[in-house]
Amino acid sequence: MRDTFRTVGALTGLCVGLSLMWLMGMGGLVPAAIFGASGAVIGGLTGERVHDRGER
Repeated sequence: MRDTFRTVGALTGLCVGLSLMWLMGMGGLVPAAIFGASGAVIGGLTGERVHDRGER
């Protein structure tokens, strides 16, 4: 179940990262890679923390 939370968090973080890039007026491959990867990592970590907090 923890993997599911991590996956959903990573996909959500990816979408948020790319949306943030677009809202800031940036475009291109390098900013997309930076914002997308950062969002996916942060979203995955957040998903794990949400899952762990629910077990308490």
